[in-house]
Amino acid sequence: MAARKIRGKAAVATERTVRAAERSASESVAGAAVNEAAMGKADVTRGEDEAAAAATFSALSHAAARRGARDAAEGAATLSMADEAAAGGDLAAAISTDAFRRGMDLAGIAGQVEVAADVLRGVGQPTLAAFLGRTSYQLRVMAMDALSRATEGAIVAHGAEHIAGELAALGVTEMGEGRNEYATSDALGTASAEMAAAAVRSAAAGAAELAAAKAMGGMAQALANDGADRAAADRGAAARGSRGKAAVRANPRAPKPTTRAASRRAPRKLNKPTK
Repeated sequence: MAARKIRGKAAVATERTVRAAERSASESVAGAAVNEAAMGKADVTRGEDEAAAAATFSALSHAAARRGARDAAEGAATLSMADEAAAGGDLAAAISTDAFRRGMDLAGIAGQVEVAADVLRGVGQPTLAAFLGRTSYQLRVMAMDALSRATEGAIVAHGAEHIAGELAALGVTEMGEGRNEYATSDALGTASAEMAAAAVRSAAAGAAELAAAKAMGGMAQALANDGADRAAADRGAAARGSRGKAAVRANPRAPKPTTRAASRRAPRKLNKPTK
């Protein structure tokens, strides 16, 4: 009877230890599940932020590419205008040179005709001298007009050369800005791709952590349910034991007879002493 009680108490102690261990394990797994879920949510949120940043970088990259294309086109147009201005300046310079030469030639001819008119006046040819005088005057007017055009052409050529230089510098600057915008677009595109990859990694990690948290939550719930089932079973066993003891106390058993028949022994024979 005593050994049975000891075994019963040991079993109860073992059950309690098992329930305590299961409860502790359930709490530990539940805490780990909460932490894992928090990490998963944080990774998912970080993935969403990285995806938004990737979209922003992509939009900025496209905008920079458009600005680069615009600047490059404007630079090319400006350089073309510079070439046209330089060509116009060269043409104006050539025309100015031709006009200057023509003006000088006309001025020389006018001087020669004036000399001939003076000679004719000296020899008594006033009519012819007057004609040559008028011709010399007209030639001088034409020479002055040609020289004036030559001067204007030189000014235009110089201005065109200056404008062409400024336009060329502006075109080169715009082309450089276009290249810089293209470089910026490439850098932003690379950053967008890297951020998108990071977003995928974060989202995948978050999903895995949330799945692990869900699994650990189920494990913790299973451990908690098992502990609760064991506790309920122990309470049921204890209740049945209490009812059994009460029944025994209510109907005590008849005591067993404790008298035993006395054994009779034969009288011992005394050994005779040997002579």
